[in-house]
Amino acid sequence: MTETTTSPVATGTTDWTPRDGAAPHARRLLSGSGLTMVRISFRRGQILDEHRAPGPIFVQCVSGDIELDVDTPAGRETHRLAAGSMLHIEGGLMHRLTAADDSVVQVVLHRNVPGPAPS
Repeated sequence: MTETTTSPVATGTTDWTPRDGAAPHARRLLSGSGLTMVRISFRRGQILDEHRAPGPIFVQCVSGDIELDVDTPAGRETHRLAAGSMLHIEGGLMHRLTAADDSVVQVVLHRNVPGPAPS
């Protein structure tokens, strides 16, 4: 992930800055007390492999179209996020993002907030 300065102002939050290859380009835009904001630029077909965040997150599709799989205690849920839509994911849950189109996603990670106990 590309790093930025510690300024309290984030710029370029909707910029599409993709890279070639299988993985999207992620850039930390802002980091403050308990929160981090990341912009992820996807080319169509790129995948952000399964991973988990320690605390709850908000995932917002800024442009394009994203398929987001989340493994919940009840089973796998698949959500389609079009531009302007947002999803909340509890901390500790495995999730994966796949770009159905060239897309920009913003993620706000809440640190120091416990998620559910792993099952």
